[in-house]
Amino acid sequence: MKRFLAMFLAVALLSTMLVGCSGNGNQQSGGGDKTSGTEGTSDTASTGNDGEPVTIQVAVSGSAQEMEIHQQKFDLYTEEHPNVTIEPIDIGAERFQKLMTLVSSGTAPDIIYINEWCYSLAYRNVLLSLDDYIANDADFDLSQYPDSLLTPLRYEDKLYALPQEVSPFVIYYNKDMFKAAGVELPTDDWTIDDFYAAAKALTDPEKKVYGYRHPGAWADQVLGWFSRAGVEYDISGTEVKGLDTPEALEALQFLYDLVVVDQLSPNPAALTAMGKGADAMFRNQTVAMESAGLWQLPTYKADPLPFEWDVVRMPMDKNQKTKAGILNWGISSTSKNPDAAWDLLKFLVGPEGMRIVAESNMALPGSTDEAANQIVLDSKFPENVQAFVDSVPDVDMTDQLSIYRTEVNTKLQEVVDKMLIGESTPEETQQALITEINAILAG
Repeated sequence: MKRFLAMFLAVALLSTMLVGCSGNGNQQSGGGDKTSGTEGTSDTASTGNDGEPVTIQVAVSGSAQEMEIHQQKFDLYTEEHPNVTIEPIDIGAERFQKLMTLVSSGTAPDIIYINEWCYSLAYRNVLLSLDDYIANDADFDLSQYPDSLLTPLRYEDKLYALPQEVSPFVIYYNKDMFKAAGVELPTDDWTIDDFYAAAKALTDPEKKVYGYRHPGAWADQVLGWFSRAGVEYDISGTEVKGLDTPEALEALQFLYDLVVVDQLSPNPAALTAMGKGADAMFRNQTVAMESAGLWQLPTYKADPLPFEWDVVRMPMDKNQKTKAGILNWGISSTSKNPDAAWDLLKFLVGPEGMRIVAESNMALPGSTDEAANQIVLDSKFPENVQAFVDSVPDVDMTDQLSIYRTEVNTKLQEVVDKMLIGESTPEETQQALITEINAILAG
């Protein structure tokens, strides 16, 4: 375990050039009984509803449109609770690193923005268990949240966060480019072979136009192709499972052929040199397809794309599984106002918060709120918005059930990107992944 903590500090130092989590009085080095500063029964903290002024800091991140959506929710809450001041804390794009920097400096916000790191944060005692709050709040119904979304938020039988939204990865595609190339428009039942053929037909090396953009340094994109290839990836134990299989090698070979052999996507080094994100390349029509969730939609609504486009489900391989972007909210274990934070948190993940998210097209609600989900479908933005909804049952979150997820994903990105710039073969990459990930999981 000490070895793991040392590794984490090294990652934090490299990522932020700041001291990591050491020195935090709440950090524990073992996985035994965990105690947090408060457990939903504080007698001294303000509830935010008793008229006493209270300030709640909330970690936020995202595009300008996403920030505006967060602010809409905050404004609506403070209208109903005039004694509450909500102070957004922007944690930027390097969310985990920035958050851990705040934690280590003793300035963690009251409400914490959580993507896929609940296990890591709960293990480090960053989060407050929500179980007592839920048990003591007669108005709160936990059953409204799918268990598939709650499972990654439970650590050692305690619930540490609640889901606001889920955003499955789909393929965004440029209809105009498909039509100009004489390629049939994709449908939700297309296959991985259909995808590859389309990417090949839409690639024009002379014009530096690519059929697809595989983003480097993003483990979820790699893991998605693993899942669809039938890889039963598991990092919950002391050794990685699923990577020593023919299916894993098949997925790596697919990515190698896509990026290195046929050059249907720019490689990670080229993407870095271009300095362009997915939105810019798709908007400029230098890529015909990209993979993303609903988070692109607010930008495309505010600044419409200059061509016809739509979305389609990820292509079928052995299955049609997909990864997803998720936003969960938790409460800091060091919050001085945990009761007020709970009241705000349940608003953010409740009907009003879900409605605002749905109206923005930013994501699908993290609950079974039928009215909010219907808002997304009724928007018909994009035309095949149903593809997002239909992808939810196939969302694979198994990689989140590990306290080592962040460290493993960093290594996975590094090893696979090395292959995608032509420095290793799929076979060498498979063996390197097994060796490197096992070293992390061994602690």
